[in-house]
Amino acid sequence: MMDLGGDNKTLRAFYLISLVISIGFTLLIACSLALIFRYERVEVMALARNEAASTFNKDQAFRSWATMHGGVYVPMTANTPPNPYLSHIPERDITSPSGRRLTLMNPAYMMKQAMMVYHDLYGITGHITSLNPLNPDNAPDAWERKALEALSRGEKEVTEVAELNGSSYFRFMKPMITQDGCLKCHGLQGYKKGDIRGGVGVMVPMAPYQALEKRNKIFIGLSFLFVWSLGMTAIGFGYVKARSGILEQQKGEDEIRRLNAVLEQRVIERTAQLTAANKELEAFAYSISHDLRAPLRSIDGFSLALQEEYREKLDDEGGDYLNRVRAATQRMGQLIDDLLQLSRLNRSETNIVPVDLSRIAREVASELRNAHPERRISFRIAEGLNAAGDPNLLRVVMENLFANAWKFTGEKEEGTIEFGVTDIDGKSTYFVRDEGVGFDMAYSDKLFAPFQRLHGYDEFPGTGIGLSIVQRIIHRHGGEVWGVGEVGKGATFYFTLNGG
Repeated sequence: MMDLGGDNKTLRAFYLISLVISIGFTLLIACSLALIFRYERVEVMALARNEAASTFNKDQAFRSWATMHGGVYVPMTANTPPNPYLSHIPERDITSPSGRRLTLMNPAYMMKQAMMVYHDLYGITGHITSLNPLNPDNAPDAWERKALEALSRGEKEVTEVAELNGSSYFRFMKPMITQDGCLKCHGLQGYKKGDIRGGVGVMVPMAPYQALEKRNKIFIGLSFLFVWSLGMTAIGFGYVKARSGILEQQKGEDEIRRLNAVLEQRVIERTAQLTAANKELEAFAYSISHDLRAPLRSIDGFSLALQEEYREKLDDEGGDYLNRVRAATQRMGQLIDDLLQLSRLNRSETNIVPVDLSRIAREVASELRNAHPERRISFRIAEGLNAAGDPNLLRVVMENLFANAWKFTGEKEEGTIEFGVTDIDGKSTYFVRDEGVGFDMAYSDKLFAPFQRLHGYDEFPGTGIGLSIVQRIIHRHGGEVWGVGEVGKGATFYFTLNGG
């Protein structure tokens, strides 16, 4: 794609178009990949947090049971000697009728031993700790101390991924609330029922989750690399094909110019070749579109085949990956269509004639009703609104503005879309007003920028091209367009026309 064939402006223009498409496609793939990688990280953190919370809940249930019974008696062993912190309890140590020596285990003592067993079995560490521990073994480490201080300030829980001895752990802590059964041991410390006595911390090893995240990212990255490779191949093929045609056209034009100096009759032939060349120029964009759509259709088709024919062989995670691939290819196809529509505006001529905007508005409203008969949206369209402009382009403006209003009132069972005119600074200013979700005026500068969206794709599908098309058409008519909105209270889009 670097050989431009001398100073030929057409070849340079096609080279720049292909380069822009390549860069745009690469950026689209890179941004999508970055977003998905970020989502994978959030998912991994959520899984680790859920496991930590489950461990905490298990410990709390065990502690509540032990507290409800005031502790349990167990045989004295080397691993379970009498608890020195229960020496003030007269019946700490008893003898069973058979002569066995038993000692009382309070809930904290029981939880501590249970946590040690759980760590040996599953590698998950639990620790009861406090800023004022009764047992020095329960003193907090540096992270736990900061977490306990945060809990004492009213935090409900504290989480963080931290390094410990060269390994990553998801650290989790929630407060330990004093209950009636706790006062048996901790009443001497001044605690009352309901006080935060300390916290229960959980450390979940991140290694298994990091390995899962790495596997997912490798799979997703290879899938996106495959899509990117197909797209770049299609763009390159389209450029080479168009370049070859342009070079052939150039040879024909040179021949026409040479013959024109000898014989005036060759002007007719030259005109015919120029006409054919112009058609070929317009076909370039469609060639690019076709070559991009072919691999996208293949990806979508094979993904659908995998879903239908190998559904039972795929787990839920594999099915989710296929859903994501299909959704991404369909959105990319829509993006290609919108880009072509945007590019065609630069090539079309503006034909200024009288235009009945009220009639166009009624036709567009009727099309929306017929396409979505289940919606109960009413239209209020002012009569007699006429302007000077290109009827085809102004119809595109009305279609996009009405479709925008229709889409963003989708969450309401009933609503009204209004088209009218007002006077602003002495100019007739047309407007389309809806009662939909509206938008924050702090982001109004992004409304007409290509690909900019103020709402998530899952909420309101779209590519972010429609308002960019509206702005370009209005500017070609010498007018201005802007939007005014408020979150939850709808939006109004204004535009002026000066005839082009």
